[in-house]
Amino acid sequence: MKKSFLFVLILLINVVFSQAQEVFYNLDFEKTVDNDLPTGWQKWGDYSLEIDSTNFYSGKRALLIDSKVGDAFGCVAYELPANFKGKKITLEGYIKMENATDGFVGLLMRIDKDGQSVAFDNMQKQKLQGTSDWKKYSITLDFKENADRIYVAGILVGKGKAWFDNFKVSIDGKPIEKLKFVERELSIVEKDNEFDSGSKFELNQLNEIQKRNLFVLGKVWGFVKYHHPVIAEGTISWDYELFRILPKIDNKNFDDDLVKWINKLRTFKTTTQKLPKEDQIKLLPNTKWISDTNFISAELSALLQKVNNADRKDKSYYIKLHNRVGNPDFTNEKVYEKMDYADTGIKLLAVFRYWNMIEYFFPNRHLMDENWDTVLAEFIPRMTETKDKKEYTLTLLELIGKIQDTHANIWRYNAVLDTYFGENIAPIKMKFIENKAIVVKLEEDFKDGNVAVGDEILSVNGIKVEDWLKNNLKYFPASNYPTQLRDVARKLLRSNEKSIQLTIENRTGTKNVAVNTVKYKYYKDEPLSHKEINDNIGYIYPGTLKKGEIKEIMDKFLSKKGLIVDMRCYPSDFIVFSLSNYLLNEKKDFVKFTTGSVKTPGLFTMRGDEEAAGGSNRDYYKGKVVILINEDTQSNAEYTTMALRVTPNATVVGSTTAGADGNVSAIYLPGSIFTYISGIGVLNPDRSETQRVGIIPDVKMEPTVNGIRDGKDELLDKAIELINNN
Repeated sequence: MKKSFLFVLILLINVVFSQAQEVFYNLDFEKTVDNDLPTGWQKWGDYSLEIDSTNFYSGKRALLIDSKVGDAFGCVAYELPANFKGKKITLEGYIKMENATDGFVGLLMRIDKDGQSVAFDNMQKQKLQGTSDWKKYSITLDFKENADRIYVAGILVGKGKAWFDNFKVSIDGKPIEKLKFVERELSIVEKDNEFDSGSKFELNQLNEIQKRNLFVLGKVWGFVKYHHPVIAEGTISWDYELFRILPKIDNKNFDDDLVKWINKLRTFKTTTQKLPKEDQIKLLPNTKWISDTNFISAELSALLQKVNNADRKDKSYYIKLHNRVGNPDFTNEKVYEKMDYADTGIKLLAVFRYWNMIEYFFPNRHLMDENWDTVLAEFIPRMTETKDKKEYTLTLLELIGKIQDTHANIWRYNAVLDTYFGENIAPIKMKFIENKAIVVKLEEDFKDGNVAVGDEILSVNGIKVEDWLKNNLKYFPASNYPTQLRDVARKLLRSNEKSIQLTIENRTGTKNVAVNTVKYKYYKDEPLSHKEINDNIGYIYPGTLKKGEIKEIMDKFLSKKGLIVDMRCYPSDFIVFSLSNYLLNEKKDFVKFTTGSVKTPGLFTMRGDEEAAGGSNRDYYKGKVVILINEDTQSNAEYTTMALRVTPNATVVGSTTAGADGNVSAIYLPGSIFTYISGIGVLNPDRSETQRVGIIPDVKMEPTVNGIRDGKDELLDKAIELINNN
């Protein structure tokens, strides 16, 4: 299930370590230059970083991160070479905290390869907060051999102070300072450097022959990438092979060029492809086109059918499935972080790569509103016509939105989008209530006093809200419309100016107001993880649970008449089974999964390992259970709701959820564009869809404008009413 907040956001400085170089280590923060940062350490984020010579664990210095300056987060990072051998890498370090709230403190470790993060942990799940003296912590990752670099860091998100000292890094228990570098031999793909500086292919406007040939090429290139055994071996850079064939798209007999191109690959064994039993199949591959001689030449068709019958293995150079879960892991994809935005070849690569990843490994491709072939035909010329980084990024974002998956967006920090939507924000929280842009909270930075909770925003800087939506909704990928509006509400009040002009309407009339903006920051609500309501009802807010806290809570709530689980948030702890074990005295199936195939790309089958909630428990909770949901209920929250609703006396109250469940798979696109997809199909026990549909409530209810103006939480009030009515 998707993590709620990502902090691999930074444009990193690339430092190259040669094999013969003697590496300088300063993991204990002791060496400094001019009392700035400790030598070799980098500043990420915008909080204050200081060397502290009075508060330290050992030696004479520690590093202090203080939220007194900045709005987002603070991080001090150190880059290490990665040319070692081993299976596990561990970072140890000492942390001291003071009044750390509204976020977390942690050690951070990240391993990069080809510009991608291939392993990462920042201790966010441990929800380390509060005030404490020096204490040792550690995190361990699978070590990725042939990686490019390792980053170790200390991070503070939220308010407060955090000190870090005495870091130690070890691989398989051996200190990194004592390890010898391993000479890494370049792979055959890495030795192909013809297009390291770009594709050498530029084209702005396409004629009809070029459009047809590029459409065929996009499909053939992706089909061969995921079906040909020679490509699976990782001995050919398939990106660079695309660049080699592109100059031939003017040819009327382009299919003949494709045949020659594919035949240059080595021969391979074929086999008779056998499909699973019909009741195990969820989705079949879209490969009828390879037999359509009205679409492609007979010779090309015959060759592709042979490739389709190739004897393939379960793992390929560009694709494998994650262990146990089965979601796709797109491997060895170059990110072209320094791409030239006039380079048509790389821009076409972006479209072809993404389109084929979705075509063969997106479990919900059948749920898209638009025909996926039509999308390819549309975006080939649109992408070639982009003139700069901004147009390229926005076009890719629109393409990503076509799959209608709330997990799919451009994630991590993106300078283009930050500027496009605005680097500042009005400190006002708004939501779409009854299809109106309504102020629901004034944040702590709000100083103007001329806007109130319940006001409707009619226009922003003279642009009506409905017109803003028409122009920008395409840049808000989501599974359904309510979730698009959820995300619009988070950006509608952003600006690059120091103030914005709003036209608002309330019970007294309409007026124009100016609201000062602040540098963009993420305002996070941090309500208590649990409380009692009227002595007889227990209330749980999973968004702020501490790890393992659910046991302590339920031990107190077992005798309550009713229990409200407010899933209008993303759970900070995984409580699917720990909470359901309190609510059931038996196991109940609550979900089914589908997974893809490397051997038969595009095939999705039912997984046999259905998951059940609950278990044998004589002292289980016997009161009423009400689960609250809305468009903020996403991924893990939806999965948790599915598990809890099988409780015999449970009622789900609310509205459409985000409709994006299942473990996410990362996708890297040229220009260092990072996105996700929902990587497995998540179905109800009757095999009906949850993707895009979301969780269907038993009692459908949404907030009203009048309720917001009166300060009511109408869903919570409804939950209390349902529990108290016998």
